[in-house]
Amino acid sequence: MRRKHAIALGAAGALLVAGGLGIGIPAVKASATVTCTLSNPITPGADPSVWYRNGLYYLVQSDGARSINIRSSSTINGLGTATPRTIWTSPTGTDHSAETWAPELEYLNGQWIIYFAAATDEGGDPATNNTHRIFAITANTQDPSGSWSFFGKITDSTNQWSIDPTVFFYNSNWYMLWSGTPTGNGGNPPQQIYIAHMSDPLHIDQDYRRLIANPDQTWETSVQAIEEGPEAWIGPNNTLTIVYNANASWTTSYALGELVYKGGDLTTYQSYTKRGPVFSSGGGVYGPGGESIPVPGAAGVNWNIYHAKTSTANGWNDREIFAQPVPWNTDGTPNFGTPTGSAGYNEGSEQRCG
Repeated sequence: MRRKHAIALGAAGALLVAGGLGIGIPAVKASATVTCTLSNPITPGADPSVWYRNGLYYLVQSDGARSINIRSSSTINGLGTATPRTIWTSPTGTDHSAETWAPELEYLNGQWIIYFAAATDEGGDPATNNTHRIFAITANTQDPSGSWSFFGKITDSTNQWSIDPTVFFYNSNWYMLWSGTPTGNGGNPPQQIYIAHMSDPLHIDQDYRRLIANPDQTWETSVQAIEEGPEAWIGPNNTLTIVYNANASWTTSYALGELVYKGGDLTTYQSYTKRGPVFSSGGGVYGPGGESIPVPGAAGVNWNIYHAKTSTANGWNDREIFAQPVPWNTDGTPNFGTPTGSAGYNEGSEQRCG
């Protein structure tokens, strides 16, 4: 059995607001420091998407084929033992019947939404990667563990290959980020980061996608030229950092990079400074990536919930899910540090129990 490491945490009562997410989070109330632990890895799996609301953490994942599952717990660690519930299975014979990848759970404008990428099943034949597009389902109630309805495809007017969608609200505007490839490449490298303005969380404006990052650094291209899995981290002073995964996910070269917004038009390449790698192999884990949207914690410290390989051998079958607190740098960008792996981590008395 793989040994888990314990992260010693404490908590004090407060009302917490996640940077940029606008979510009020009641901390654990206590007259004195409360000690609790979080053990890594949390559970086997990949591409975790976690959202915290009304005292519960929700983890959404795909079975890689047609179904999306959700589990919930009052603690992050409890997600590892919570029973998954299948909330949606795609019908056969559609353009979204196969290879459901990286579902993203978000609560936006008072509604639960799951964005995901899926492919055409081609009448029972193995799916072809070049048919991957972005789709969404919406919850029928305020309980994300309940029933869901298919919303449809979400695309810009180019309708090109696309995976790893996420939506965020910044400076009074909605935006979608995703990983795509140049026109006509159909999923073949290079994979790049694209953005589009939205009229609301489910509709891209009728405009072309905009390229904001291309794999052009050695740490992004040493195995394969890939940028994917973008997520928006909005820190102190309204600093926007787009965190993404770079290089080949099946290798130890996979790592996190950042696009730091420096002002101007959010949809132009020139408006970002690239940094990286900012989180890479170490602490007994390899090729970390597939990170969730930032999960709010205490005192402005968010959780980075991510997957990583647990061996140096190439492949995807050894991935497990880990969690690690991430404070802010003085410039408002997230400070991911290095993976703690089996070394453990002590955040101190200000960290809400996970």
